[in-house]
Amino acid sequence: MLNNPFEKRASEYFRNEDAFLSVVSPEPLAIFLKPHAVTDGLYDRLVLMRGAPGSGKTTMAQLFEYHRIATLLRHTGNASYTPLIATLVDCRAIEEGRPTLVGCRLALESGYRDVWQFPYPDELKTRLLTRLIQARAVLAWFRNLELGGVKPENVRLVPRGGHAAAAEAIGGVLGPDVLERSRIVERELYDIAAALLPSPVAALEHSDIGTYRPFDIIEQIKIESPPEGPEGFALRPLVILDDAQTLHPTQFAALQAWLARREPRVARWVLSWLDVMISPEEAFRARRQAESDQPEQPGIASDRDVTRIFLQSGYTERKKERRAFRKTAKDMANRYLLQTPGLAVRGFLRFEEILSTAVPSLPPGKLAELEREVKRDQKRYGITDQHRATFEAKVKTYTTSTKSDDVTEDLKLTMTRVLMARYDKRRMPQQRALFDESFDEPEDTESVRPLKADAGVADAARIHLLHKQNRPYYYGIDALCDAASENAEQFLLLAAVLVDRALTQITRGKQASLSPQTQQHHLRERACAMFDQWGFPEHAAISGLVEAIARECLEKSLEANASLGAGANAVGVPQDAFDRIHETHPLLARVLFYAAAYNAITIVPDYNCKKRTWCLLELGGVPLLKFGLTLKRGGFLERTVEYVAKLAKPRQSTAGAGGSSKRPGEKP
Repeated sequence: MLNNPFEKRASEYFRNEDAFLSVVSPEPLAIFLKPHAVTDGLYDRLVLMRGAPGSGKTTMAQLFEYHRIATLLRHTGNASYTPLIATLVDCRAIEEGRPTLVGCRLALESGYRDVWQFPYPDELKTRLLTRLIQARAVLAWFRNLELGGVKPENVRLVPRGGHAAAAEAIGGVLGPDVLERSRIVERELYDIAAALLPSPVAALEHSDIGTYRPFDIIEQIKIESPPEGPEGFALRPLVILDDAQTLHPTQFAALQAWLARREPRVARWVLSWLDVMISPEEAFRARRQAESDQPEQPGIASDRDVTRIFLQSGYTERKKERRAFRKTAKDMANRYLLQTPGLAVRGFLRFEEILSTAVPSLPPGKLAELEREVKRDQKRYGITDQHRATFEAKVKTYTTSTKSDDVTEDLKLTMTRVLMARYDKRRMPQQRALFDESFDEPEDTESVRPLKADAGVADAARIHLLHKQNRPYYYGIDALCDAASENAEQFLLLAAVLVDRALTQITRGKQASLSPQTQQHHLRERACAMFDQWGFPEHAAISGLVEAIARECLEKSLEANASLGAGANAVGVPQDAFDRIHETHPLLARVLFYAAAYNAITIVPDYNCKKRTWCLLELGGVPLLKFGLTLKRGGFLERTVEYVAKLAKPRQSTAGAGGSSKRPGEKP
C-alpha cells in the first residue's frame, strides 16, 4: 500500500521543516488568533488556549517558534507559502519581512508535575516550578535562535526599565552569559528533583535560584548581527507551555495565577485540553461565556489579564464555526493530498475530486417496491389520487428549484410519502375517524393546514432512505467536514480511510474517484471503530449515554411524518436546570464534562425554542456516523436532567442493544 500521510498528525510525520510548513493551513490562525492579535491580546497578557485532543493547538504553537518562522521567510518568493506568511503578518508575528517574536514551545509532560511531589509548602513548590520553566524557556529561546541561524554571541538582552541591576541575577545582558546562567539554574533544579532525600527548605530559600526571574526582567531580545545583514533588530520573547493538562490541578492553578501577573513583558501562552478545568461547573460556565467576566483565580480579571481561546465546538456562533472549519479542513486536505504518493502525480489537487457526489437512483426492483409501499400508505391514510398529485406537484416544484445534485426518483417518492403522512397527521382527529379504507375526500378541506415540500422534507427523505434502502447520505467533502465535529485530527482520521480506499483502487487499475456508496461504507465503518476505541475518562458511561440518546433520536427521525425534518441528533434540557447540574446531579455533570472535552457530545447552551431556553446535548460526528443520524443541527428531543441522568450508565455490551453493534450496511 502506498504511504498515506493522512494517517498521522503533521507534528509526528514531517521531520523536515519545509515539508511540515507545506501542509499547515493558515485558516486556524486567521480564525482563532488573528482577532486577538489586532488588540495585542496575544502578547501582552496570559493566553489560555483550550481544546480537545487533535484540535490543532500544538501545530499552531509550532508555527510561532522562531526557527520555523525563519524557515518560512526563506520561501518568501514561493507562492505556496504566501497565505501562511500573510496570516502570520496579520497575527503580528512577522513585520517588514522579519520575525517580531522569538518563540519557544515547552511540553509540560517532561517531569514538571514531579516538582509537585516534593514535601515542601505549595508556595515553595510553585517557585521551583516557575524557576524551572523560566530556565528552560531561556534555553529554548537560544536553541530556536541557533536553529534560525543566530549565534548566542550575536544576542543581547534588553532589560526592563529600572531592572538593569537585577539583570545580573540572570547572567547579565550578553547572550553567552545568559545562556550559561540558565544552564546552571536548570542543572541545580534537576539535582534537587533527582536527589534521594529532599533538600532542606532553608537551603532552597537561600540559594541563588530564588533570585532567578528572567520573565520579570527581559523586555526584548536584540539580534545585533544577524546573518542577513549588519542591521540589528529586537524580538519579543514568547513562551508557549503545551500539554498543561499533565500538571496537578492545584499546580496548574498556581502556575496560571503566576503567569497572569501584569509585570512580565514576556508573552506567555498555556495550551491544554478542555478537561484541565478545575470542575465541570467551571467548564460549563466557560462554555456559556467564553469571555467570562468572572475570574478563574482570585484577583485575576478575565478580560484584562487573560485571553481565552477555545478551539472547541459550541463556544461561538455555530454556523460561523461550521463554515470556518469547512474552509480549514478543505485547505488542510488539499495540502496533505499534495504529499500523498499516487494521487498528486495523477493530477488530484483538490480533495473533493476523489469524492464523487453522483447518487444513482434505486435499482428498478427496489424502486418498484418503494412505489408499492407509497401506494399502501396512500390507501391507509385515505388520500385520493387528486391529493397525491398535488403533493407530487409540490415535490416537483421543490426538486426543480433546488441546487442539490441527488434528486432521484426514490427521493421524490419518499418526499411524497412524508407529505402524505404529514397530511394525515394534521387532519382533525374527529374528521379522520369518519373515514375507513374506502375513504372519499373530506368535504371540509380547510381544516387541513397547508403543506409544503422544502429542504426539511428532502432531508427527512434522505434519512429514511439511508435506513430503509441504505441510500448514500454521508458523502462529499461537506459531509466529511461536518462529521469531524470541528476537530482537525478527527477530520484527518476520517479522510484517511477514504484516501486508503482511493489508493487501493489505483493499485487495482481502477479510477481513484470514490462513489457515494463507497464513501459512506468506509466512513461509517471507521466511525464504528473509533467509537469502540474510546478510552478517555468516563468513556463507559459516555458510551451508554450516547447510545441511549442515539436510539431515541433515530426513532424520532424515522417517524413517517418526519416532524423534525432531517431528524434529531440531540436532547435538550431546560437551561435553568442544567445550570444547577453540578449540584443536583454531580455524576452526570462529570460524564458530560468529559463527553464535551473529547467530542462525544457538544454542549450548546442558551438555545431558544418554543418560548423556552434549552441546553442541547448534541451528539458528536463519530456517533452520528455510527448510528446514522443527521448532520443537520437543531433537531432535538425535549427531556429533563433527571431523565438524562438515568441514561448515563456504563454499557454492558453493544451486542444486541437495539442493533447498536450492527456494522453499517448489515441487515439486522
